[in-house]
Amino acid sequence: MKQQNPLKRLIIPVTFLVFLFIVGTLGYMRIEGWPLLDSLYMMVITLATVGYREIYPLNEAGKILTMVIILCGVSTLLYTMGQAIEIIVEGKIVDYRRRKKMDKMISDMRNHYIICGYGRVGRQVAHELLSEKEPFVVIDNKPGTPAELESKGIPYLVGDVTSDEVLEEAGIRVAKVMMACSDSDTANVYVTLSARVLNPSIFIVARAGQKEVEEKIKKAGADRVLSPYFLAGRRMANMAMKPVALDYLDTVMNSEHLSLNLEELKIEHSSKILGKTLEEAQIKKHSGAYILSIRKANGNFVLQPTAETVIEKDDILVAIGTPQQFNLLEKMVR
Repeated sequence: MKQQNPLKRLIIPVTFLVFLFIVGTLGYMRIEGWPLLDSLYMMVITLATVGYREIYPLNEAGKILTMVIILCGVSTLLYTMGQAIEIIVEGKIVDYRRRKKMDKMISDMRNHYIICGYGRVGRQVAHELLSEKEPFVVIDNKPGTPAELESKGIPYLVGDVTSDEVLEEAGIRVAKVMMACSDSDTANVYVTLSARVLNPSIFIVARAGQKEVEEKIKKAGADRVLSPYFLAGRRMANMAMKPVALDYLDTVMNSEHLSLNLEELKIEHSSKILGKTLEEAQIKKHSGAYILSIRKANGNFVLQPTAETVIEKDDILVAIGTPQQFNLLEKMVR
């Protein structure tokens, strides 16, 4: 949630001091019949407790007024100074300015990712998005999360992931993808439902701790549901049965030297390769990227596209290659 300006803590005591200063000045002018400048001077030396004698002898009413000013004004002045020193020493102004800058950064985001929950899954998702330099914001309410995210320069919001207000603050209406990564299946169902209502077109990926929860999250509006335990179990089985094949995939996808990635590119009506076959487009020759699959507009996949496969409008090309190769491919597609 939005952080309050620490200087607002000084509004009430400063207002009271100003009020007391005005009332005291007017009081000396009316009770003692002093001129304005002398009355102001008396108020200053009284609140400052400098110990000067009165300008003129005080009558009983003037003495009572002076005692009230000393008791109320001096204590309030000391309290105000203490609050100001505390704000400066604790660095609350610096924290407030940093928070305001981050809020501005989040409000300016468009087509970004929202990670709801910064647990084991959310932490890994953030790591991947950081490596791809994709814009994203994290929502979490665990005590240690803000310090960790600030140290990494990751935009974040502290709050309940199921709160519509927090989702609105994270830019749910203009976001591209929302990922429900909370450790609680219940929270993931609620945040999925809220996100789908607030932004019907957003792409939602959700985590399911239990297999039987997957269907509920899909009904709540998730486009994809993943079970980390199911995926981990399947991967362990594949490691045992097909270790060489998995080593190859890990080398291709995760090698620091090869830097190969899977990417998807949508064919728009203005694409240069629209209507051409893969052989005519010469994608491999001109970019170096390799087309693994093509998803058609009706949702069906061409899992093994051939040279005669025609590239049509709204096709999504699934390709593998290096970042440099994808830059060339993107120029061809656009």
